[in-house]
Amino acid sequence: MRKARLGRFTGTMLTALLCVSGMLASCGESGTNDTPAETKAPAETTAAEQDSAADTTTADEGNAEGQVLTDCITGTEDGYDYELWKDSGDTEMTLTGDGTFTCKWGNINNALFRRGKKFDCTQTYRDLGNISVDYGVDYQPDGNSYMCVYGWTRDPLIEYYIVETWGSWRPPGASSPLGTVTIDGGTYDIYRTTRYNQPSIDGDTTFDQYWSVRQDKPKADGTKVEGTISISKHFDAWEQVGLKLGNMYEVALNIEGYQSQGQATIYKNDLKIDGSYSADPAPQVEVFEMADPNGGANAGEPTASGFFTSDFDSDVSGWIPRGSNNVKQTTDEAKDGGSLFVSGRTDNWNGAAIMLDDTVFKAGEAYSFKADVMQKSGETAQMKLTLQYDLDGTECYDEVALADAASGEWITLENAEYTIPEGATKLMLYVESPDSLTDFYVDNASGADKAS
Repeated sequence: MRKARLGRFTGTMLTALLCVSGMLASCGESGTNDTPAETKAPAETTAAEQDSAADTTTADEGNAEGQVLTDCITGTEDGYDYELWKDSGDTEMTLTGDGTFTCKWGNINNALFRRGKKFDCTQTYRDLGNISVDYGVDYQPDGNSYMCVYGWTRDPLIEYYIVETWGSWRPPGASSPLGTVTIDGGTYDIYRTTRYNQPSIDGDTTFDQYWSVRQDKPKADGTKVEGTISISKHFDAWEQVGLKLGNMYEVALNIEGYQSQGQATIYKNDLKIDGSYSADPAPQVEVFEMADPNGGANAGEPTASGFFTSDFDSDVSGWIPRGSNNVKQTTDEAKDGGSLFVSGRTDNWNGAAIMLDDTVFKAGEAYSFKADVMQKSGETAQMKLTLQYDLDGTECYDEVALADAASGEWITLENAEYTIPEGATKLMLYVESPDSLTDFYVDNASGADKAS
């Protein structure tokens, strides 16, 4: 995870940090990134997961200011925790005092740069007091990148983001916010997404992500943006839509890049934790009538399906996102009636999945699987039907069907006699595009006994 810097005390006020983040990642401690990147590919682990915590340098306090940091490192400098995390590529981070820093990235998969404050998971945000940050950032991303406040809580395990601005893609890819709230003059959409069996500060597990994402980027002076983020007010707003945080692990100002290049200068990073919480004035949240934080395609554990036919004419038919992307029912494009639209993919293995009941789809026996798919990237892309399963505690992947799909044309992924591997449990069938980040559509998906 990224570290933060502790600030100076004035009375009971601790001036510390601002966090900018986007996908999920952390050096050694969580090894993730979705939210900022950070996940396991279908057939192999990412570089971040292959690199153990032992490969992350922990710096001695007070010896990093002015140095150019290029590899994964955590430490404390001038009262702020700091962290540079990457899974691959070229990165530079320079600490410049009072919680500020510069960073540069290129030729990367995922990288995060942050300074802020870490906690011992014994206090809630209310116990800590009102938390806010004044920031000033010269932000120059080229491609997918976030600038946000980022952190984790435990009990429950939650990864959270307050996204202030971004590069080429607005997170989190979900189409249905739980509500909206106006704080510090900006209007934010509130989302909940769920990560299944992905890296976290507590190892590979399933956890929720909470998001506040500005509807519009803040006004900038060229490439410079300045403002205040009243962090506790976002936490209060989340609770109004049913999103409960646990004990605080981290809050930080973070810059993240994903498969992009860019640079940023954080010239102001003033985190205030005043030690005295007050809910007044309470944020005014518009809660959407149909919002259900305990249900929907992105929430909760999916239900395992027996033999199925999914036409997506009226709903998502039990399919869920695989990764940080979004799935929704649509009639914009369809082979027949409606379809499942898969969007906001940040890694090739992201897609749409359905859990299979392994008492119906039995290991060692053959079944018929099929799905119509279409992508509109403007060029040919591979589309793939894959089975994820558990074998003696190891997560495994097997190709069910693979085909090239010309842009704008429906194709059928089909295997009429696919044999589920011996000993396989925890079955998940999913559609992905292994060589592209394109959005795509799925229609007429089915799983049944093989034809006799």
